[in-house]
Amino acid sequence: MSELFEKSIRTLELPAVLEKLAAKAVSQAAKDRCLKLTPATDTQEVLHLLNETDAAKERLGLHGSPSFSGVKDVSAALTRADHGGMLNTRELLDIAGVLTASRRVSDYDAQRQGEETVLDRLFTSLHTNKYLEEQIRSAILDEETIADTASSELADIRRKMRLAATKGRQILQRIISSPSYAKVLQEALITQRDGRFVVPVKAECKGSMPAWSTTSPPPGLRCLWSPWAWCRPTTS
Repeated sequence: MSELFEKSIRTLELPAVLEKLAAKAVSQAAKDRCLKLTPATDTQEVLHLLNETDAAKERLGLHGSPSFSGVKDVSAALTRADHGGMLNTRELLDIAGVLTASRRVSDYDAQRQGEETVLDRLFTSLHTNKYLEEQIRSAILDEETIADTASSELADIRRKMRLAATKGRQILQRIISSPSYAKVLQEALITQRDGRFVVPVKAECKGSMPAWSTTSPPPGLRCLWSPWAWCRPTTS
């Protein structure tokens, strides 16, 4: 750009205008593109851009604005996936968000009635994949949680874990309810330590029943113990 051109841009306060435009964008990639906009100098290009603006204004007035919520820049994740890389849950959810937004905008355009406009090419360039979108959302409940339905193998593993946990609690419940162990238990309760169900046993009575100790407290304090009968089913 010439020095005169850049001076004209500053005089017209274009940077301030672009900042306001960027504030309306829904994704960081869109904000960056807004801030990099420069005035067109070719007459035909200027006329085309003006026609797009008029068409967009008319469509907004007649049909409102489509929702672009959930749109994030997923280009890096898609490139890695295209090269055989693995994606994490956050990246997959972001891709599902883009697919949802694309489908919503496509549906918005499909409901339109009227003659063709210069904006049609933008809508027809959108790609939707409702199957993939639903598969991602049904398999990943949130960034930290994979659904049981994500795979039959995962569902089977979690079913066995729940059965083992139920069996373990039943074993411990019999222990804290038994008069035989009343003198060795610090408290008649079941708690968890490092993902394992345990019962509190008096430190001086730690040899009264075979178990795995999860703590080694000073004399007079309690130990947390996992009986062998409970450790076996949970370990398996």
